[in-house]
Amino acid sequence: MLEPEHVVPQLLQALQPDDFYWRAHQIIYKVILELFESGKPADLITVGNRLDELDKLDEVGGRAYLSELLTKVTTTASVPYYAEIIKKKAVLRALIEAGHEIAELGFNEEQELEHLLDAAEEKIFQISRFQLTHDFHLIRDFLHEHLERLEKLQRDPSQHAVTGLPTGYRRFDEMTAGLHPSDLIVIAARPSMGKTSLALSIGRNMALRFGKCVGFFSLEMTKEQLLERLLCAEARINLHRLRGGYLQTDSESWRRLINAASKLQNSKIIIDDTPSISVLELKAKARRMKSEHNLDILFVDYLQLIEAGTHADVREQEVAYIARSLKALARELNIPVVALSQLSRAPERPPRRPRLSDLRESGEIEQTADVVLFLYREDAGGEESSDEAEGSSPLVHETEIIIGKQRNGPTGSFTLLFHRAYTSFEEYYVGEGEGPRF
Repeated sequence: MLEPEHVVPQLLQALQPDDFYWRAHQIIYKVILELFESGKPADLITVGNRLDELDKLDEVGGRAYLSELLTKVTTTASVPYYAEIIKKKAVLRALIEAGHEIAELGFNEEQELEHLLDAAEEKIFQISRFQLTHDFHLIRDFLHEHLERLEKLQRDPSQHAVTGLPTGYRRFDEMTAGLHPSDLIVIAARPSMGKTSLALSIGRNMALRFGKCVGFFSLEMTKEQLLERLLCAEARINLHRLRGGYLQTDSESWRRLINAASKLQNSKIIIDDTPSISVLELKAKARRMKSEHNLDILFVDYLQLIEAGTHADVREQEVAYIARSLKALARELNIPVVALSQLSRAPERPPRRPRLSDLRESGEIEQTADVVLFLYREDAGGEESSDEAEGSSPLVHETEIIIGKQRNGPTGSFTLLFHRAYTSFEEYYVGEGEGPRF
């Protein structure tokens, strides 16, 4: 790797520093990657100098050992083969370690069998992804790399607004900087406020506009019902008319529907509509989505319908366990997990604006979530669309999105338009100067 320059790009995707067994090789490889990413050559002189700057030159054996490494390999033609050997050895070491840990689980007769199986599966899943977890990290091992990323962020104006996954809503992204990996985001509201519609709108934006892989666990609706909502939102046609068979197949609306279907056909949206799914089954399926489809974000509709699979004395303890499990899943898969949640009936009484204490059945949701969003409007028109001809209620609702909690950002609110006819949220524009309310 110390020469020539074309070797490093071949290894960037293949090897991580921790794949090397000896710590000296881990340190040397980290420095080589650092030099490469900064556009500098990685040779005997530059690597040695950088190690010296980091006070790690003696730790790896000095310049003499670096020179010795150059004499070990006479050609770079076999670099991919050597990298494969290193990766295989790393995986085998991890497999041995996991085997010992799983064997210890087998002697644990106090835990429920489902939980033991989940723990064993998680250990193997981590290995299959070639991303082994560690108990702790010295801050010096990742400080420099992260500081460089932060410096780049400050200097590049194009990255100021969104550092996570963009939602497709400008004011939303301004306040949250996007939805971030390992975060648990809770969307909470009373029934008929549009929780499912907002989740589907964000997921549709991510899949169709930004090419992301979106997973959706629907415990309340069937996959066909979600598909109809996605089609109507993308084609901007009335859901009630579609379900009632009122569309003409030679109409402009039908042509828009077919065009929307074509877009969804080519998208990466995954739906699981298993009712009353358990926490353990949800986690197992989410891991498969990640390993098989490189899942970018996961939606769960909705949290209170998940079966905890525990023998808790009260429902609040079960909901707390579910919330903690979803947060752990977000961290394990390194993706945002968006969970929909019901509110208690408190917001139905004056004052009606929801607050964190209204989260239903558990204060643990408030504690565990990284971001909590509330949907609020004066007229609680339902998510289900009605025929436009009825004219019984407005088809477009100004809906306030309240950020009640944000662990790494401000709280505040902004407005979106909820189109009840095709169950979709859109930007709310009053003037170019208006922004979110912090």
